[in-house]
Amino acid sequence: MSLDPYISCPCGSGKKFKWCCASYYPEVERALALEQQSQHEAALLAMKELTKKHADKPAVWGYYAQFLYNSGQGEQAEEAVSEALKLNPNFGMAHFLRAQFRENEGEVIGALLLYRKAAEGYDPEAHDALTNVYLKIYQHETMLNRPVAARAAIERAVHLQPAVADIREQFEGEFGDESPLPAAARKKYVFRPTAKPVSAELATGKFGDARKAFEQLTALTPGDPSAWFNLGVVLAWIGEQPKAVEALQKCIDLETDDHRAEEAGALIEVLRCGHGMEAEADNLAHGFIMPIREPNAVMQMLQAWGKGGKLRGVRSDQERGLIMGVIVEELPSLLAVGGSTLARVAAKMIVAGGAIRVSHPNRESSAKVADEVRTTLQLAVEAPQETTTPISLGDVALEALAQPLQTSDLTATENKLRDHARNFFENVWIHRPLKSLAGNGPLDAVGSSVLRKRVFGVVKFMEDCFKAVEPHKQVGEQVVPINVYDFDALRHKLGLEYITADPPKVDVPAEAIAAPTPAAAAPVVAKEQPRAPEPKPAAPAKRDISALNAGELAGLDLAALSVEELEQAMRAAVKLDAKELAVAFAQAGVLKPFDAAKPDRYPMYAVAITGASVAGELAKAVELSEQGEKYDAEHNGGSRGIDFSLKRAQLFVKMKDADKAVIAFDSIIARHPDEGKFYTVAAEEMLRLKSGAKALSFAERGLAKAKEQNNRDLEGHCSELIAAAKRS
Repeated sequence: MSLDPYISCPCGSGKKFKWCCASYYPEVERALALEQQSQHEAALLAMKELTKKHADKPAVWGYYAQFLYNSGQGEQAEEAVSEALKLNPNFGMAHFLRAQFRENEGEVIGALLLYRKAAEGYDPEAHDALTNVYLKIYQHETMLNRPVAARAAIERAVHLQPAVADIREQFEGEFGDESPLPAAARKKYVFRPTAKPVSAELATGKFGDARKAFEQLTALTPGDPSAWFNLGVVLAWIGEQPKAVEALQKCIDLETDDHRAEEAGALIEVLRCGHGMEAEADNLAHGFIMPIREPNAVMQMLQAWGKGGKLRGVRSDQERGLIMGVIVEELPSLLAVGGSTLARVAAKMIVAGGAIRVSHPNRESSAKVADEVRTTLQLAVEAPQETTTPISLGDVALEALAQPLQTSDLTATENKLRDHARNFFENVWIHRPLKSLAGNGPLDAVGSSVLRKRVFGVVKFMEDCFKAVEPHKQVGEQVVPINVYDFDALRHKLGLEYITADPPKVDVPAEAIAAPTPAAAAPVVAKEQPRAPEPKPAAPAKRDISALNAGELAGLDLAALSVEELEQAMRAAVKLDAKELAVAFAQAGVLKPFDAAKPDRYPMYAVAITGASVAGELAKAVELSEQGEKYDAEHNGGSRGIDFSLKRAQLFVKMKDADKAVIAFDSIIARHPDEGKFYTVAAEEMLRLKSGAKALSFAERGLAKAKEQNNRDLEGHCSELIAAAKRS
């Protein structure tokens, strides 16, 4: 069937078929018809004759290469592609064919690079050819966990073929409002106004030329953060992750607006989750693969774990032969009060391809599950093989999200979900060392003027990842998300108050550069609306002291705080690692008059004692322990007396006063003669002082008590201490 003379030529030149390959294409069709009739030799001869007649036409060599590859002559097809590239090194069709060869061989990276060369080689008017290329790029970038590059590719395909519903539906499903991806990974990034305009002579509609435009601009204006941001975005669109991160990092370092720094930083975190960025990534999938020897044993384990509630959310795909689910671990019983029980995801499990794979963002968690699988199945599986791979963006915040095991009270369950997330973000993650913050935790990084701006993006990325997987609930006829955690509380805890700068005065003529869709082609300037009268400020609400950041805690009036508030402030300071603040609150708390609402002051005395001890004021620490014990006896029934006594005894050890330490430990043992741990603690402390005789005395008394109580553990411990004391 002859081609329409006015369609775009299949060679990708951008010309109409009539004025491009029409003069010799009938010979290509004739050869293809002969091949379909199984007349291979005649078809091959016809194609060879065509290359002799039109040896100077790259397209002819392209058609010949395609013919050869389809007939199983891969090496000859490669040679024909090489001939086409000799005539035109940028011939898009040749690069596309070679990309398909590499893809069929399983070389994903090599194929992707060639598809991108094809995209640059095809004429911008070759819509059909470019659509095929960009759809291939989209598929490969998706496999490599690079959503920003994948979006740019399929968005370009939508722009080239706006009437094709399937492509648009694919785009909307992947990157639209209902997308499962975090906002930072699916959003439409647009160019920012720059200090100088971009050269208009590079307006070719190609990503490669947009890259050149911004490389030139950053060379001309190296101090312009917007130019670096725009370059970083283009590099992200074309899948050059390391260079994109480098450009975006320069943007952040130069940026004076925290909101813009946050956007760039969140984009960096998305890029670091892609293939090839594992060495720089803070978020990785730590996995263990165990080849299966006995499938029946594996199925029995899965069924048992499913019935016991250990394996949840099981899905199976019989066509692909895989089973997926999550291994859960019930959270401590303290959270189970009230009939609502929570569990954490210990690992994700996939059974496919004759192997079991467990993975989790936390290596210790997945290693523990792998060990449990191995212990359960014994020789039914082989020894675990460890892997580290790019993480699915839906798993980045997995540690913060608990799962309800049973829900008798929805409100109680939601509160427990919130407690779990709050504890993770504010007590665990806030201290976690991150490569993106030069090895510092977020709490430490905010104290650095250089790293502070990076923390905004790290927090925003984590927020986007968490919001994308937040649980939902049914409210009437609607399904709405459960607001499990408010990240503004985390920002406040970190002291991340936004600083906004005025935008640059000169706009980028974005129409002068390539952009993935016309929507990003020109900046839109909104008219200024008349301002409504500003409302009178409301009386400030009293903030929860435990939610204050270090700066706000330091600004509290100690004299105005109650004993309970001082203890809250002290605990908040401890969590923020603000040790001096914690000691200050503790010292103020122990000096307050008696408060019936808070009779137990041991926590504050303990911090005050530790503060004095760390400062080298050991005599003051001893005095505080004595005051605390006296206060506890008078106002708290002496319930903490033993704790104060034990602290004082250990202070004497630190002062290297063995005689006073012995007296203190003897006093403790006299009050609690049946408590075995006091004998062993006393003996261990004497050994620290290299006082073997005193250690031996405590250990022997402990051994006698152990035999009297028939306590084998205590007996073994004391026997070891006796041996150590004799050696000493």
